[in-house]
Amino acid sequence: MDAAERALIELGYQIARRDPAEGVLTTQPIEAPSDLATNRPTNWSSRGKARRIAEVRVHSDGGETRYYCRVMIQEQAAQGHRMFAADRAPTDTPGDYTAINRDAATTSEQNTVWRTMRRDKSAERRILDAIGAERTP
Repeated sequence: MDAAERALIELGYQIARRDPAEGVLTTQPIEAPSDLATNRPTNWSSRGKARRIAEVRVHSDGGETRYYCRVMIQEQAAQGHRMFAADRAPTDTPGDYTAINRDAATTSEQNTVWRTMRRDKSAERRILDAIGAERTP
């Protein structure tokens, strides 16, 4: 687990969650160009923000340790779904859309929806190679 954490830090990631009991390391999101979400040049994309999150799982079984890595490219979902929420509501009672129901008492970070678009397999390979290098004396 320590080798995975050192490898992630050396690659520029910051650890957001370290759970030794589960064998999971999750990194802080890193803002990425929006073209990462679509594989298109930025000027073709009208999409919003994108971010990268890495998760490393460490599994020990019978003296053998295995590392699994997943790097997700996530895109910030558009706020358009909020505009039409009243149209999709099961009722038209005005009390259903008070300020508290519209997330007025929460932060924008809590209300932001991130959608996983794809995995970054080249970043996964770099992380696994770095872990291997950390483990080799």
